Amino acid sequence: MGTPPVGAVMLPVMLDLRDRACLVVGGGEVGVRKAEGLLEAGALVTVVAPSPAAAVEALAACGRLRLERRPYRAGEAAGYRLVFTATDSAETNRRVAADAEAAGIWANVADEPELCTFHVPARVRRGALQIAIASNGEAPFAVRRLRQLLDRRLAGDWAAWIAAAARFRPRVRALAAPAQREALFDRFFAATVDPDSLTARVPAPEEEAAWLANAAAVKAPVPTDPPRRPGFVSLVGAGPGDPGLLTVRARRRLMTADAVVFDRLAEPVLPPDLPARVELHSVGKEAGHHPVPQGEINALLVRLGLEGKRVVRLKGGDPYVFGRGGEEAEDLRAAGVPFEVVPGVTAGIAAPACAGIPVTSRDEAVRVTLVTAHESTRVDGSFVHWDQLAHDPHATIVAYMAVSSLKQVSANLLAGGMDPEFPAAMIERGTTSAQRVVRAPIRELPAAAEAAGIQPPALLVVGPTVHHAESLAAFTRRPLFGERLALAAPAGDVRDALEEAGAEVVEAPLPLTPAARIVLRALPLTGCLLRSPADAVAFADERPAWGDRVVAWCLDAETADSARALGWGRVVEASADAGWGALVAAMGRGDEGHRDR
Repeated sequence: MGTPPVGAVMLPVMLDLRDRACLVVGGGEVGVRKAEGLLEAGALVTVVAPSPAAAVEALAACGRLRLERRPYRAGEAAGYRLVFTATDSAETNRRVAADAEAAGIWANVADEPELCTFHVPARVRRGALQIAIASNGEAPFAVRRLRQLLDRRLAGDWAAWIAAAARFRPRVRALAAPAQREALFDRFFAATVDPDSLTARVPAPEEEAAWLANAAAVKAPVPTDPPRRPGFVSLVGAGPGDPGLLTVRARRRLMTADAVVFDRLAEPVLPPDLPARVELHSVGKEAGHHPVPQGEINALLVRLGLEGKRVVRLKGGDPYVFGRGGEEAEDLRAAGVPFEVVPGVTAGIAAPACAGIPVTSRDEAVRVTLVTAHESTRVDGSFVHWDQLAHDPHATIVAYMAVSSLKQVSANLLAGGMDPEFPAAMIERGTTSAQRVVRAPIRELPAAAEAAGIQPPALLVVGPTVHHAESLAAFTRRPLFGERLALAAPAGDVRDALEEAGAEVVEAPLPLTPAARIVLRALPLTGCLLRSPADAVAFADERPAWGDRVVAWCLDAETADSARALGWGRVVEASADAGWGALVAAMGRGDEGHRDR
């Protein structure tokens, strides 16, 4: 039992734990993570803990695991296939490990490698593809950083690629000659994997057919996959950027999806607790940069739908408001793939609201016009009648994608006769913690926005109600506006306190899911609330990607010491003994001098 002798290498294995009884002793945050990992693997989980965490209680309440609210009983580890122990009692941990060893049961003891008979490796997962990284338990800090490196480098459509490989294999195995099988496998790999960039693509059906048809050893017809019923594609509006504005139906579709195809602007609203089994396809669209052409996105949606998958196409704002959702819907219809549209809150309404600008107001603005600013630069004639808009003093104009075209839009409106002093504003990343607003008369706004460094995504608002921003910008006046904070799930009532104070909160499950990692990096973080040393360890992998400005807000001295030992540069010990209000006040003061040792 324990860490292997010098020179010995532990054997990596993949365990099938479906419907097998597994025990977790301890119901704290580490125990929660162990239980969630076992549940994801399909195990029958029992948790033994006198005072379990709320997350364990919740899992038991919905029937996902069995909870025994009591101390560990001597010898009971023998009744299980696999045992984890993560209690605060060293004596209990040793007792569990000894019982497991006596019964021939594999056991893992949190933070005590010498008592472990197995370790759980760090994993990089893309669908059914898993890459495990381990160090015999000797250098977990190095393993975490290597996993983080591979997670960033392993780009492309790997989840769909491994699924395609799984479909290709039985077709090749039907061939008579083993040598030809290996040649076909080599052909598949060489044609679909770029070893330099570590990217993969899914071969087209005609490519696979050609490889199989050209195989010299084919003696009999190659079996074809049975026809599949098409899946279902949901074109879902992600809203303007605030995760709280994602609709109930949108979240429901995401949590039950097999695959999610998302734009860059939709990254902040991906549910961090999206199951790890869900394929994530980033198509990376953002202002002025479309790395995946729209035609390829349409083809991807059709392919995933024809594979019988439940697919969510997650688009910023609303799918049918300058989102090209109609084009995607038309291609799905033509291919016979069932689909639906789940409307989202469009930025043209929500962003002005969070900037203190009502787009309509009785006796001031009685009409709203939504336009794309790119129309101002069309060489073949704009579909927007800028002169008519310029002469309507009781209308609000909202122009999407306005940064690169702002000078031309302003020039068009002024040329059309708009009052040069008419109120206008640029809103960058509206509704989020990164929101910035620049207000100026329409003739001065291009220079003011350029001086402020306004970047996409940003909206232009022109209208009589812009002046209300002076008095109605409540969104940006809350004490924690501008803070984007990460904390481990379940957050409990601290999340409510932070959000009411204006912070944007990313509640991330531990261990971090692929979706949680995307969300954490989607916008700059300003802080991370660490409630235990285990939190500091769990977020350690991601910390280097966040930069040095992120503050570790620690609720006790032990957690603060752990954060410093793990390399967190800005550590603040801020007690919540007096309630969450005291913590909010410390954050609002930027209280880094408070016990920042």
